[in-house]
Amino acid sequence: MSFRYPTPSPQGALASFSALWSRVKPRPDADAGALALVTALRNGASLGEALASSSPMLARVAVSEAAKRFDGGAVGLFIVDVRDALGFQLSRAGVLSQDVLIRTALEQAARRVDDDTFVQHLINTLLEVTGVYVEAMPVERLHESKCTRALSDLFTRALCLLISRHDGARRLGERTAAMEFAGPVPAPSAPR
Repeated sequence: MSFRYPTPSPQGALASFSALWSRVKPRPDADAGALALVTALRNGASLGEALASSSPMLARVAVSEAAKRFDGGAVGLFIVDVRDALGFQLSRAGVLSQDVLIRTALEQAARRVDDDTFVQHLINTLLEVTGVYVEAMPVERLHESKCTRALSDLFTRALCLLISRHDGARRLGERTAAMEFAGPVPAPSAPR
């Protein structure tokens, strides 16, 4: 009687390699999205233009940071980590910009990432990409590239939820004009 080791199936080997690759593959730096945003601002783009142009890198970093911590399980855990990583990058870009008005606008955008409307859009987008119906459903493997593309598209479409039109037109180093009055302010009329 001879003993034979079971030979692994090609699908099993591919799944094992895929799981290993997701652990060791090169990932973008956690500040890469914030740096891309600040670079676009320093190149003269308005805040809205800079957010739109850097959305692929912001999405890539957010998905990468979330996937690094995700070890299978409920997809809701992954969604929460994506939201947190996106908010962190916006706050970080505000600090790196070294501009008080831009920083205020980006910190407000970071808080709005946690608002109900944006979170619901984020949930729906990532549920669709992962192919599950509710956040409690388990996912064993994520397609990071699909999640990144979907998040980048969502972020670009939802900029109106995150920043005001006025903040979107703001540029780095630009100050608001002071309000000037033509003459002395008239005194209020006496009560009758």
